[in-house]
Amino acid sequence: MSIVRSHPTTTQTDPRQVAWRMLLTVHAHAYRQIDTELISAGALSFDDYDVLLTLNEAENETLRMSELAEAVLLSNSGMSRRVTQLVACGLVTRKQSEHDGRVFRVKLTVKGRKALDRTWAVYKPLIDNIFAKHFSEEEAFQLASLLQKVLNATGLDHHRNLLENGMTDAPKPNA
Repeated sequence: MSIVRSHPTTTQTDPRQVAWRMLLTVHAHAYRQIDTELISAGALSFDDYDVLLTLNEAENETLRMSELAEAVLLSNSGMSRRVTQLVACGLVTRKQSEHDGRVFRVKLTVKGRKALDRTWAVYKPLIDNIFAKHFSEEEAFQLASLLQKVLNATGLDHHRNLLENGMTDAPKPNA
């Protein structure tokens, strides 16, 4: 059964509220569709890809657990459990700090890097098909500029200059 919420069309509707709802809807739809396709292809889940990509983007492909939980884009709920599963698969290592027993560092492994690259080969065409093909390059740049404006005002330091730096979901090349 489909749920349809009808609202009277009035001039009182704030287009910024409509834009927000549309952004959430597009994100949720694309997330579910891409995650389903990745898993069907035997690739990493969207959430696992996000964790490995976050590590890939970090200096020395290593972060403290707390930094990793803060930096992931999709879901940091259950991060300890997720990292434990990634360790069990050999995709990351987790080591306790010698200086502070409360601190754990997570590092991308060679196997994790290979899984990231294999998943990117499946993920990139999904981005193109589900999202990118609906925009001209100019429209995509306009959308990215608008979203960067929000990130500059509300995001963390590492969210600034994503557009200028050409940040994508592609893994960084091997160093």
